[in-house]
Amino acid sequence: MYSSALLSALVDESNIDFPVFIDSPMQKFDQEHAENIIRHFYPTVSDQVVLFPLIHKELTQDEYKVLKERVNRSFLIDNLTKDSSAFLEVAPELLIQKYDELYMASN
Repeated sequence: MYSSALLSALVDESNIDFPVFIDSPMQKFDQEHAENIIRHFYPTVSDQVVLFPLIHKELTQDEYKVLKERVNRSFLIDNLTKDSSAFLEVAPELLIQKYDELYMASN
């Protein structure tokens, strides 16, 4: 919560319109705080917000449904081999489904 508040203040006070990149966006939030962050913080912190969540761990399907209407583009990191990966663009409405196809079948 502290880092999110600090980020918001930095964006507000800088008067610079820059993209915001957030890794592990909801790792420490309970369900109520995660939903509030998705509904109220991410849409307003900057014009462009890039999230790097762990699907199903940091971003559940229900949370993504709330966020999805604001998603312009989505990508998965496709692990091609042990030593290489590539970005795989996925239609936002298919992100969770494609993730499940690629990674959940092997679990």
